[in-house]
Amino acid sequence: MVRGRTAIFLISWISAACLGFAAECDGHTKRLDIDIWSTRSVDSPDGRWQFTAVGSEPSGREAPLYIQDIRTSRRWKVGSIERDGVVFWSEDSKRVFLEDLYAADDTRIRVFEVAGPLPHEINGLDRKIRKEINAHVPMDESTLWLVYPQSCFVAGDSSKIVVTADAPHVRNEANSPGKPLKLRLTVNLGNLRIIESIVEPSDGRSSSTNKGN
Repeated sequence: MVRGRTAIFLISWISAACLGFAAECDGHTKRLDIDIWSTRSVDSPDGRWQFTAVGSEPSGREAPLYIQDIRTSRRWKVGSIERDGVVFWSEDSKRVFLEDLYAADDTRIRVFEVAGPLPHEINGLDRKIRKEINAHVPMDESTLWLVYPQSCFVAGDSSKIVVTADAPHVRNEANSPGKPLKLRLTVNLGNLRIIESIVEPSDGRSSSTNKGN
């Protein structure tokens, strides 16, 4: 009976966590898988912009990324990918989010803006997120992998994003499965500040640090 109750509790907790995350996110959920071999595009919700990954030849090493103004057909190169990725627009069509899966065990978070004079990538975002994650990893340890199971723009405010990070870590040169580390971060894209950092320890009890806007 105890095991049954424990299982029910865990299922309920996981469901509540997923529902809580979904409640924070905007309503636009169309996500596009991209890679270096295929040319794929996704339009912004307002129909003005198009984000495109132009697949390279089989021997190519990267696929350039473009944002195009559909009304004028003018487009800007905003970077490239070296492997795979997942991309989606914010509901207000001001920003586009890219999970850059540049390695089998590592991911970059990249966001591009079209609200300014020219479409551009927000520089320093991934570095800021990694710094927060690494602050929870001891100096003599390193992460086994870094992936983001969930990510979104905040509902009603695409100047903020929410990401959950899975980054288990292990002592350097140690042969072990590692220690779990899962975080949920809310980031202000305007000033690259971590608004909130929630850590989910292995005992199942979460701790939250609110760092302000």
